[in-house]
Amino acid sequence: MVYFLTLMKNDIKNILRDRFLIYAAIAAPIMFIVLGRLVFPWISENYYFIEPFYPAFFMLFVIFVPLIFGFITGFLIMDDRDENLLTVLRVMPISRSSYLIYRMVLMIILAFIYVSIFPWLTGLVEVSYLDYLPIAALFAIFTPVMGIVVNIIASNKVQAFAIFKTLGGVFIIPIFALAITDNVLKYIFGIIPNFWTFMALENLLVEGTNDFVFIGIGFVYHIALLAVLFHLFNKKF
Repeated sequence: MVYFLTLMKNDIKNILRDRFLIYAAIAAPIMFIVLGRLVFPWISENYYFIEPFYPAFFMLFVIFVPLIFGFITGFLIMDDRDENLLTVLRVMPISRSSYLIYRMVLMIILAFIYVSIFPWLTGLVEVSYLDYLPIAALFAIFTPVMGIVVNIIASNKVQAFAIFKTLGGVFIIPIFALAITDNVLKYIFGIIPNFWTFMALENLLVEGTNDFVFIGIGFVYHIALLAVLFHLFNKKF
């Protein structure tokens, strides 16, 4: 436990000294809240009635929460790589597996807190809290995916930033798949893990109930993907 507290203390220090990470963790979510609570209602009242598009805006905004925390996860791991912490772990009581689990669990919890209260913070949608929680959890467990993928592929922060931008665009694509009327054709996007999260969220927003097939597939897919990434990370480092 002492080692995890030391890691957490080091994480807080690294985030506070990096203004970009502070912006990612705090300023970006606040921007979405301001848009939902102030800017969009003002536009609807004074220029164009965009309230019917609120659910679409919500879906676009909420995916940025796990993407942002995935970004932070990736760069914290990269900082540890630069400081040779992953090498030092080989002779410490805490294993690399435990280190990576700590990284994943910490950011999943933070992302879950953000995502779980996001509908009420933004005011863009009204959903049952209990029905929304499984979907919030599904968004949250997506958080480590980008952080681990980037560290497996990138050898430095410049490459990592480029990969983040590319993957960020890829993981937003499933939103547009929801506009496809062909119920068979849209499933070609099912290879992207958060497609199933968007499908579950759309069903909740439209039907008012959960589709546990989408939620179940999403959890299985995410857990299997994280297990593969976990293995590849440990194999590389």
